[in-house]
Amino acid sequence: MKAVIVAAGRGSRLMNHKPKTLTEIGGKTIFQYILKNLTAAGVRQFVVVVGYQAPILQDFLVQHDYFGLDIQTVYNDEWQRGNGISVLKSESLVGNQPFILSMSDHIVSPAALQRIIEAEDSRNLLLVDPDVERIFDIDDATKVQLKNEVILDIGKELDAYNGIDCGIFRLKPDFYQAMRQQLQEGKESISAAIQKLINNNDMAAVFMQNDEWWIDIDTPESLAYAQKRIRDLTYQELSI
Repeated sequence: MKAVIVAAGRGSRLMNHKPKTLTEIGGKTIFQYILKNLTAAGVRQFVVVVGYQAPILQDFLVQHDYFGLDIQTVYNDEWQRGNGISVLKSESLVGNQPFILSMSDHIVSPAALQRIIEAEDSRNLLLVDPDVERIFDIDDATKVQLKNEVILDIGKELDAYNGIDCGIFRLKPDFYQAMRQQLQEGKESISAAIQKLINNNDMAAVFMQNDEWWIDIDTPESLAYAQKRIRDLTYQELSI
């Protein structure tokens, strides 16, 4: 199964002059943690969507010999628009197969990644944290409303929610069609396409377990939290 990593945005809240995914935490970039954890969970092929300062990320991959992995990149020349457009750019490289979609600023434990990859469920899936009390920055988080494992609604501004989007999806190719339909209505976000799948009764949750972890890095405050969180994790927690 291929993994698509959306790394086209600027990440302006971190005031970076380079792609946000190259921000270092504990001596490694966010991007390296993402690759390492997805590889530990069984992913062997990657599609990375680049945009803002694309040559910097491309050069980083070349300097590291693509980490010995099968990594293809695709350029999104519309990177200033919604992140759903970045996912659409990956369609020709993904083909007609299910794929993992990862944000480029979320670090997720390998065990959780492996469970969503191997889940025996034919629906589109989202990794969801049901423990909303442990979320570092709840105001900035993408909220999810669920009934059992069925996702009923998604968005940052939800008033009623009982889960948090962890930034990892297992999607079928019909995501691309849903994204195109939403673009026709002027909606450009990944969440908009996911809402379309929800309306089609084809979106379910895989729940984070208590011994699993994830980190979302959007702001200087969340970066400081991530630095501390990574330092506190044991070797066993960092590896599958």
